[in-house]
Amino acid sequence: MEDEPSLTFGEFCRLEGVSKSWLYEQLRLGLGPEITELGPRVRRITPKARAEWHERMAELAKSESRQLEAERRRAQAASAASPRHISRRRRQAT
Repeated sequence: MEDEPSLTFGEFCRLEGVSKSWLYEQLRLGLGPEITELGPRVRRITPKARAEWHERMAELAKSESRQLEAERRRAQAASAASPRHISRRRRQAT
């Protein structure tokens, strides 16, 4: 990883398959990779920063997945407790 050169924003976006506007939005939200300032107008993303960003995004995806699963379970429990739930309907005589 240390042999790899740092990436421009464009290179990073091509490698990650995202747009520059998406990257800028993530940076604004504090979710983007760490940026290294090499000069007044020279900003790069190091391989280490990219790897750390991947780890953070994986953790975020896991936590979001856990949250969605918990919400799904709460919704199922609320639905089953409803007096209108299918298990509470009477069968019609045929």
